[in-house]
Amino acid sequence: MKNETSRSTLFYSTLLVLECLIWGIANALSKLGFDSITPMWCLTLRYALSAVLFLVFFGKRFFRNVKMKDVPHCVLVSIATASAFIFGFLSLVYTTATNAGFFMALAVIIAPFLSVPLLKEKFDPRQILPVIVVVAGMYLVGGGSFSTFGKGELFAVLSSCSTAFMLTLSGKYLKNVDSMVLSTIQCIVCFFCCLVVALIIEGTPVFSSIGLPGWGLVLYLAVGCTFLAYTFQNTALAHVSPAFGALTWCTEPLFTAISAYFILHERMTPIALAGCALILAGTVLASFFEMKKPAAKAAEQK
Repeated sequence: MKNETSRSTLFYSTLLVLECLIWGIANALSKLGFDSITPMWCLTLRYALSAVLFLVFFGKRFFRNVKMKDVPHCVLVSIATASAFIFGFLSLVYTTATNAGFFMALAVIIAPFLSVPLLKEKFDPRQILPVIVVVAGMYLVGGGSFSTFGKGELFAVLSSCSTAFMLTLSGKYLKNVDSMVLSTIQCIVCFFCCLVVALIIEGTPVFSSIGLPGWGLVLYLAVGCTFLAYTFQNTALAHVSPAFGALTWCTEPLFTAISAYFILHERMTPIALAGCALILAGTVLASFFEMKKPAAKAAEQK
């Protein structure tokens, strides 16, 4: 049983890391795609297409398992999701992909504390060490300086706050809600939220002026960063804690920095590479503690 628990934790953490890999590449690609499509319309089209994909592939499952009492909870998670991505995309407009990835991952600090009032969980002091290690790593990946904190970095911090709420609320409601029901509602709600924001701040688009890089970015975001990533995310969050999910998500700035190096030629210094090593170390440490939780609970029950 213990080996099965360890394997399952490893499986779900792998899903979250794969999601971060997909998103890290997207952060770098977005800097290129924004030359031919505006950020909010990119998000709007992304969620429109991904909602269609979920309904096509999981429509029967969605209508079979959706319950009216769960819809408000799913909408709440979805609004937090939309806020996270709206702020995140705005961040990518005003700062480097590496800096955006670093500050957007600060949910690792917030999520463990939100779990106490929202999930009625006891704070696990063992979470402090992985958080310290990961935050130190993210600081080094960001260049070891906060001197360039500006509008882009502020949007990234707001994105991380929204992400922390989304992770915590997902952990609360996914115990009773089918993961594909939540994923589908997330896409539909995010589409309408992004549509409203796009119309307000960017106006009506001229779709014929969107170039191939823009449409390619929309396709990658819809299929990879939404359809596949949300499937991975909501499957995993039904089985691991939000705090662990936030720590695992700290691999995103690592993948962002690597992708930015190859795609955007943003250089990684030796200090940044040391930060990547710390992020991986902190995530592995958090995974170890997460694997120990079921055994600790079983011992308490005895």
